[in-house]
Amino acid sequence: MKQARSARTRQALIEAAAGEFDRHGYAGSSLAQISKAAGISMGALTFHFSSKEELAATVRSRGHYATTAVVHEVSATEAAPAQAVVQLTLALARLLQDEAVVRAAARLTQERPGAAADWDSAWAPTISDWLHGPGAEGSDPAAFSALATLLVLGTEADMRRHAAAPEAGHSPVRQLSRVWELSLSGAAAPDGAGTGDGVPCRSAGGHG
Repeated sequence: MKQARSARTRQALIEAAAGEFDRHGYAGSSLAQISKAAGISMGALTFHFSSKEELAATVRSRGHYATTAVVHEVSATEAAPAQAVVQLTLALARLLQDEAVVRAAARLTQERPGAAADWDSAWAPTISDWLHGPGAEGSDPAAFSALATLLVLGTEADMRRHAAAPEAGHSPVRQLSRVWELSLSGAAAPDGAGTGDGVPCRSAGGHG
């Protein structure tokens, strides 16, 4: 019972910290704000986390883990390299949209690179590996990798901008899908194209 209660308290603090770091960044968040957001005393907070830096590192680790899981899911589809990259960017966009801990990890990486596990290290190297691996012939791997990375980071920035100034009907995920459609026009569309969940992509060999 005591261990379960301790685990719930720790989880509540991590979720509250993710929300604060997501909205206000590292410098704009305080342990007092996180304690209040979690509804947990400062004494209990400092029992689990001795400093804001330790709490931020934990949030980054959780966001990194969640992102790595998505990378593994996309990799398991054994799609062609270029198609896998597009699928992954869309999956990352949805993850950013749905998970505050991932948005917080992304923001903390921008504000304090190298302080803990960088969020983009969970996915950017995999994109490069796919595009430089077997079956990716005929493409410019460096340019394609750079494009994919910029689109993910741009989508994250777009989400943050619209969180501060919401716009009715705006969907960063649908927008990213449309950008891929325009970038890869003239190729066959995969299942789900036109719904915001899939985009046209050039055919290539498997990356597994």
